[in-house]
Amino acid sequence: MAHRRQILASSASLIATALAGCAGNAADGTDSTDQVTSTATDTGTVNGTDNPETAASDSTPYTVQMEPNDPYTFEEVPETYGVGTSPFIDMGMALGIHPTATTGLERAPLKFYDLLDLGFDESRVTKIASDAESGYDKENFYAADADVWLISRNNIGRYVNWDDSDFEDVESQTGPFLGTTLRFAPQAAVQDEPNPYTMSEAFEKVAEIFQRQQQFQAWQSLHDDLTSTIEDGLPPEDERPTVAAIWRGVSPDTGRFRIAPLHRLGNNTKSYYRLGMQDAFEGQYPDGPVGYEELLRADPDYIGAVGALTSTTHEEFVNTVIEPFENNEDGQQLRAVQNGNVIRSGGQYMGPIVDLFSTEAVAKQVYPDEFGEWPGPVGDVPESEQLFDRQRLIDIVNGDL
Repeated sequence: MAHRRQILASSASLIATALAGCAGNAADGTDSTDQVTSTATDTGTVNGTDNPETAASDSTPYTVQMEPNDPYTFEEVPETYGVGTSPFIDMGMALGIHPTATTGLERAPLKFYDLLDLGFDESRVTKIASDAESGYDKENFYAADADVWLISRNNIGRYVNWDDSDFEDVESQTGPFLGTTLRFAPQAAVQDEPNPYTMSEAFEKVAEIFQRQQQFQAWQSLHDDLTSTIEDGLPPEDERPTVAAIWRGVSPDTGRFRIAPLHRLGNNTKSYYRLGMQDAFEGQYPDGPVGYEELLRADPDYIGAVGALTSTTHEEFVNTVIEPFENNEDGQQLRAVQNGNVIRSGGQYMGPIVDLFSTEAVAKQVYPDEFGEWPGPVGDVPESEQLFDRQRLIDIVNGDL
């Protein structure tokens, strides 16, 4: 893609003129049963399938605004993108577009892409940082030469001392930074400002960036079908259990746990929120880690390990979380531990693909009578008991709408 780019001027008149001219708008470990041989390709699309929606697009400029960024006018549909440790890698894959660059793949949801045989190939990805929180260098961005960066300037700014001119320099030689924050709920102490979007709202923006709105609509239909299935099987609100959602890893022997709030804008805990679970720490979120004393005071019906569905295998989860809780003198006193209610979900990489798997997993772990027993490994859910159609998902990714 030729880098013909125009950042909109800040004046309202120029923005209005541009808008008027628009055409319109793997993981740390993989369950043994999850693994499917991937097929690498040399194109920017998943499984080498060019999306007909994009192919049919003309080159008429179109403008997209992803908060908190300024509106941006694309002269051509971008073909490559770079991401950080965020849901945007999953959004790109959901649209059938393989990432060009990342900050690291250590906790990325590669197990789900392997399970679906989406052909994710790490050798095609340029590392723009040594890990999620360090090693950023402008030269890496130049080398990756992505058409668009689905990375928040604010997120990068936590780890590097870049000023506006640094970002502008990278943008002038590659593509714009159009990412946003999609992780924590606004009550969380780590985030003073609420996320501007839900995951679905941000995904719609990404689909607009790549001009794949029909794929987004197909995803919404699949998502709505799962939501209907879930809502039909949920018990009355006053019968729904409480959960203490713990993020940044669950280490029972340390006795230190970081509580993640449940909120419609809390992307990392959306599976529990969607299942109608009650937040055991509602209205009393701690500023830092809590200990067993606080956890026992809340004494939730369930303990949720945020992100463990993605970052650990079933066996690892049992060995590093469930059994240590059961063997810990304080952990043994928790109702969730006594009743075998320590569960796991997706987390910070929760895009459209991870969302479906995580929702299904939590539904089965919490309400097995309504949604079927949870087998442990993600790939062991019998086809007859799956809550969403895997083949329909693959067809949407490949543009077979």
